[in-house]
Amino acid sequence: MHRNHSAKQLVKRSLQHVAAHFGPHNRASKTPRLLVLMYHRVLPKTDNRTRKEEPGMIVTPESLESHLKILGEKFTFFKLSAWIEARDKGTPLPELSCAITFDDGWADNYEFAFPIIKKLEVPVTIFLVSDMIGTKDIFWPEKLVRTVTTIAETNPKLFASTALEWLRSTKSSYTFNHTAPSPEQISEIIASVKSLPDREILRRLGAIEADLELESNAEKASLLNWEQVREMTASGLVEAGSHTCRHIRLDDTTPVDVLQTEIINSKKTIEKHTGEEVTAFCFPNGDYSARALAMVKSHYSSAVTTCSGWNNLTTDNYLLHRIGIHEDIAIDRTAFLARISGWL
Repeated sequence: MHRNHSAKQLVKRSLQHVAAHFGPHNRASKTPRLLVLMYHRVLPKTDNRTRKEEPGMIVTPESLESHLKILGEKFTFFKLSAWIEARDKGTPLPELSCAITFDDGWADNYEFAFPIIKKLEVPVTIFLVSDMIGTKDIFWPEKLVRTVTTIAETNPKLFASTALEWLRSTKSSYTFNHTAPSPEQISEIIASVKSLPDREILRRLGAIEADLELESNAEKASLLNWEQVREMTASGLVEAGSHTCRHIRLDDTTPVDVLQTEIINSKKTIEKHTGEEVTAFCFPNGDYSARALAMVKSHYSSAVTTCSGWNNLTTDNYLLHRIGIHEDIAIDRTAFLARISGWL
């Protein structure tokens, strides 16, 4: 087993070296290209908040600073809206451009990312879930993780409750016992639960909280407040984009009135609090229906997805590709360059 694991690691590392050396960031192009990177949380390894977060969501402050320095060697940084505006106007653009984006509006973006952004003077775009900014509300994946972890650590017998029957039936290797789920098991549970509409997930989690008398919200705010948002946008380095009002997935199951609220009202709320126009939108979970896409096109200048890859002058403004970055896949220079290649 150990020998097979070592062999797989060797193959993986070899592929990373190839991608890092021969990827599009190292190849000449006749037309300008845009690399959009997707970050979420920025937390030190020792921060307790990492314990109840799913993998694929976190980079350390040290990694973020390293990434930005590496990118600065080859790319010209842009706020997303600035690159889109320049392209639409026909303004000449660099051969390699990069837009850094952060999803959700986590408080740690202000605490740990913003000092690095100011230090290196890198423009970024932060997509905010407008109605959750300045509250103690948490997203359903965090609510789910907190619920399962709390029960496992305090009273595992509660797992037998009928309110948790739907969770126990999820496709995961977690056995719902006195041991908290591992990061991998957390990912498995969340992936399985995503088969349900967001509103149904929230309803079921709410039933668990009510039945087991658990706290509904976090002990302290995990997201930014509006004062922090205003300080960041006032710096001139950070632009705010919309990530809906409540992080509702905008798929075919989402009613029209909900689409209107999530897409249109989020823009109005952010503009009201920042005093700046919001032109960029981010589809939660990368999901969108034809109706949602049409509505976004009527109110914004661009939108990003979770489809991996690079963008060029012919890429649809509203279906921009991004490459997700997190600690496990971008731990050093070679791994990071391999990741941004879009090949791995």
